[in-house]
Amino acid sequence: MPLAAKRSLVHGALLLLAVWPAVHIGLAWRWDLSPWKLGGWGMYATPRFGLVGMEVYGRGTPEGAWLQVTAPSPAARDAATAFLEQHRWLRRLASPAALAAALRADHPEWTELRVVVSYPVLDRGTGRVGLASDERLLELPGDR
Repeated sequence: MPLAAKRSLVHGALLLLAVWPAVHIGLAWRWDLSPWKLGGWGMYATPRFGLVGMEVYGRGTPEGAWLQVTAPSPAARDAATAFLEQHRWLRRLASPAALAAALRADHPEWTELRVVVSYPVLDRGTGRVGLASDERLLELPGDR
């Protein structure tokens, strides 16, 4: 490999290394992405919390009362575990599609699903840990 090609390769790598933190900050800010993922340097300035909680509700009509899922099937439990692990790192980018499909199989009468994920966050203004939540309202596909 000629010296000019090696030099270009090194300069490109250094440019990527210099630009990536700004790109990662934008991803973390816009999509609430975990600073611990995708090679971001924010992991050195943000604590990693292991605690994540989720509540799931469903209803059959828009006017109906929300019913909380308290005893999910094994398939729904597995889908919830997978979604929570995705949410721990990707937050708003995590897809609840598999969880919605599993709950639709358990509750065919439901047409809407509400998923609320709670997780601790560091409040940069006060330096204290607070609780944030990501609430999603989903329409369940299926025969109506």
